[in-house]
Amino acid sequence: MTTNYSIDCNTGSMGNKYYIMVDKDNRDIRRELRKGMEEENKDWIISSSATGIRKGHSYVIAVSEQAVNDEKFLSILNKYDTQVKKFVWCYIRFEKPDGFRYWIPEEDAVKMKNELENNESIITVSIDYINDQ
Repeated sequence: MTTNYSIDCNTGSMGNKYYIMVDKDNRDIRRELRKGMEEENKDWIISSSATGIRKGHSYVIAVSEQAVNDEKFLSILNKYDTQVKKFVWCYIRFEKPDGFRYWIPEEDAVKMKNELENNESIITVSIDYINDQ
């Protein structure tokens, strides 16, 4: 039996977020960013669930809006040919056709999570409200 879901995705309430992707083997840029933050006494890197996520051969590092407007931060990125990119947090709610919300079988959830995370523009997926029956 197949269950169809509609997906309601709300991105409007989260504001702009920024990230950089750094090759997992490039410790120099990470070292220089940490040193720059200490010298400038600024928080360029945001500690969050998106900080340090491994995506292929890179780490995704969330950065602050302060960082994307900071000349020293941008000069470090330029030195390593790294660009700031925007992302949004997207909350997805699954609804069954009968209107029952917040329910998805674990098998379907894992399958959707894996499919979504194979898309290079999607950083990470978390699933809540799994029905384990």
